[in-house]
Amino acid sequence: MSARIVELLELADEAPEVEDLEPYLDDPDPAVRRAALQVLSEAADDWSAASPRVAGALLDDDAAVRGMGADLLAELREVLVCGPAFGAALREALASADPTTRVAALGSLWRHRLCLAADALAALADPDSGVRREAVRALVSLDDLDGLARAAADADPLVRQAAAAGLGEVGDPRGLDTLGALAADVNPFVRAVAFAAMASTGCHGPGLALVLAALGDASWEVRQGAAVALAAADPDRAVGPLAVAAGDDNIDVRKAAVRSLGRWPDRPDVRSALSGALDDADADVRAWARLGLDPR
Repeated sequence: MSARIVELLELADEAPEVEDLEPYLDDPDPAVRRAALQVLSEAADDWSAASPRVAGALLDDDAAVRGMGADLLAELREVLVCGPAFGAALREALASADPTTRVAALGSLWRHRLCLAADALAALADPDSGVRREAVRALVSLDDLDGLARAAADADPLVRQAAAAGLGEVGDPRGLDTLGALAADVNPFVRAVAFAAMASTGCHGPGLALVLAALGDASWEVRQGAAVALAAADPDRAVGPLAVAAGDDNIDVRKAAVRSLGRWPDRPDVRSALSGALDDADADVRAWARLGLDPR
């Protein structure tokens, strides 16, 4: 252990102020800078002064220091003060050559409500798919349906999947057209998430036709997503197909079908389907059937 770190640890016992830690936070040795960040996170009382230093760690030349900065931004989220210097450091870090740093910066910006639509849209063009997925989360925080529609056309299926899930989180019926396009995606996991998201946006029109067809998809994940989506459909159109899905070979599909049926416990056809599910081989399916029959 270096003499500077020993010196720093002795200082930590004296409840140092941020200004006392400045020489260590700027030390030429990255190990000292990391240790100083740790002491700062444990000893700081004035978070208006400490927060910019935490965000500024993302601008460090050393990857380990940047990694600690990213960890502390997540760990200290509730106490960080989002002043101008804090936001400026995060926005500067968006231009880092390190994609992990860019993810941390963008994630902190949107979680602290500092992210602009321009920040998120620019990140959608990032060469790193992890940054683009974080951009999707930022767009969700902004309820930006147009931006999510752009993300839905991304080359990476994980980004398209995130866009589908994001549209479900926003829950705006105007997102249904984009979900319909994602429901026809070549990737079954994207299709599955798109269908499940329709439970939040509504399931009707062309989207309903896609959902009903998807109950016969070869992928059980897609069939499960379709069964989830039908909870938001007209029960006159949904109950019959869900009753059939309650007998699917896959447990997760049956469970999703039974849960969706439970939305209409007063319908005789629903009660009949749920009563049949009481004999299912899976305990979870039986439990959801009982809950649907007696929602209390």
